[in-house]
Amino acid sequence: MIRPASFIKTTPLYILIFFLLLLASLLQKTLGKNYTDTLIFFAFPGLISGTLFQIYPTLQGHPFRGEPLIYVHLAVWFINLLFYFLKGSVNPYAYLLLSSIHTVLVLLNTRKIKDSVVLFFLTGSLFYLLAGVLIKENPIFVKHLITVGYFMPIIVGSYYVFVPMLQIEELTKRGLIWLNFLLQVASSVLVPLFWYISDYTLLSYSGTLLLLSVGTLSYSVYHMLSQRKSPLKGLDVSVQFFILGLFMCWFFLLVGVLTAGSGNFGFFQLHSDGMLYGFLTAISVGASYHIIPFLLWWRRYAPRMGKEKVPTLKEVLNISVVKKLLILLPPLTTGLFFGDMVNPYVEKAFSLALFLLLGYYTVKIFPLVLKTLKS
Repeated sequence: MIRPASFIKTTPLYILIFFLLLLASLLQKTLGKNYTDTLIFFAFPGLISGTLFQIYPTLQGHPFRGEPLIYVHLAVWFINLLFYFLKGSVNPYAYLLLSSIHTVLVLLNTRKIKDSVVLFFLTGSLFYLLAGVLIKENPIFVKHLITVGYFMPIIVGSYYVFVPMLQIEELTKRGLIWLNFLLQVASSVLVPLFWYISDYTLLSYSGTLLLLSVGTLSYSVYHMLSQRKSPLKGLDVSVQFFILGLFMCWFFLLVGVLTAGSGNFGFFQLHSDGMLYGFLTAISVGASYHIIPFLLWWRRYAPRMGKEKVPTLKEVLNISVVKKLLILLPPLTTGLFFGDMVNPYVEKAFSLALFLLLGYYTVKIFPLVLKTLKS
């Protein structure tokens, strides 16, 4: 287990707000409103920022620098959200400020520039800044720049941090990590570029680079887990979510690549919703289940060890809560995607069911977030 070099109290708050936005997007989807902007411009970027502020300096072994700026970032995020929900659009100037503060904080906390995992996070943050610069000119293009250039490098890098840490295994195949980094940089440039010029054949080819990256990551995860040096019995439940996410990422990326290659965009929503409500949501639940109890435990209970009885991490948030999501998330998202294609009433029914499932999880983490903020 990696002990945090510093504690960022706002990280659980970012996670809680993310889940509230995720729930809001499902209501928007049910009502036929624009829900993808909520997820792509605000929900997932906020979750990534809040999580990165905690794990990025810890990964490099130093305390966080520039913590007051986090509160500015949080305030600007709220201002952006307020404008978005009142006006129904993204304020380009406020959004540029949001991405700029995020990137400044990442740069301030970058020390091990030769570490390939660090470079995943740094690269994604620079693409986020670029998205902020270009959002006024072409917000639709920027959505693809964010999903491919910002989300994917940071998520792939996170796998290399969370899987060995949670499973207590050694990070292996570092040469493949560098290869994956190059694949991520290439796809982050080429996929948005070919989408922008509407060359869907080249878009399909460049999307194949993303598939190769996910394949490289999958092999790395398999090799780490196959060492079986861990004292744990079986897979950590968060790692199970990450593996589920990998399967979803494979499938829905493949749908996107085939859609672009065929020129038939009838399955585009399956690709889009699959990545957002399938892949990204699954790994978000898995990561949050570790991060929120972990930070609360270290802040409130770790100092009391040896003096009094303290709960274990799995007692802070009952594992049965997240196991319910692990079981129910795949069939509910499958029903949602099926409804997208065949019947709007089926889609609405499964959107509501998914809303209730994620709402249940949000209610469970809410008191833990409050305790962390007060500790």
